[in-house]
Amino acid sequence: MWLLDTNVLIQCNKSKIRPFKKGNIFTTILSLIEFPIALKYKEISVIYPSSTHYEQGFKNALLLREKGTPIPTVDILIGTITVDKNLILVSDDSHFKHLQEVEPRLKIINSELFFKKIQ
Repeated sequence: MWLLDTNVLIQCNKSKIRPFKKGNIFTTILSLIEFPIALKYKEISVIYPSSTHYEQGFKNALLLREKGTPIPTVDILIGTITVDKNLILVSDDSHFKHLQEVEPRLKIINSELFFKKIQ
């Protein structure tokens, strides 16, 4: 199952790709806040961060800062949620590689590979 990052939602909208099967595709409310047009994709389930996600996100932020590779808060939370829900993050954002260094359970695939896999 997949969690789509904001940049992939934007790409789907621009290219009019609808690779969604209900129950297999997720995004976060954070991505919808960044790109509310994606709300039109009714097949995508929306995940809201919990207090546990914020707590783990804070720990990840500290680790990233210690390594000298801080990334945006929203990306930390999206990555943290992806790990907690045991999903695969679909993103073309290089920030997540830094998060993967402190959270090796984070699984990432880029949009090109994702679109090939789901066809």
